Amino acid sequence: MNPSFIFLQLLIPLIFFISRKVLREKKSFYILFFFCLILTVIGFAKLNQTIRNKPNFNLFLFSPLYSLLLYRLLLIPFWKRKKRDPKIPQRELFYTGDLSLLADKIFIFTFLMLSLLLPFYLITKDFW
Repeated sequence: MNPSFIFLQLLIPLIFFISRKVLREKKSFYILFFFCLILTVIGFAKLNQTIRNKPNFNLFLFSPLYSLLLYRLLLIPFWKRKKRDPKIPQRELFYTGDLSLLADKIFIFTFLMLSLLLPFYLITKDFW
């Protein structure tokens, strides 16, 4: 597998920004979940077939399932606390003092950092 498949890591965050309805509804969530499971199974098969080199780009096949499960786990406390889905706030360059969407901004920041940077760091940490 070559580094061009890094886009798989962006699958769930892109769906989050484009259509969160897909992540929320049961039928579409299960379809996406099974797709992520298939990618994970392919990732396990590729890990056993390839030699161990750094960075191992085959690990990016695990990222969609990780991001999907992370989204659901972060969403449970948000639902319990706010009783709604997180909103994507306006793209503001600086803090405006509006505290009504602070929890949404924290949710989005946490989700993006954990779903994008953490897997990339773990895959490439021994490379540098």
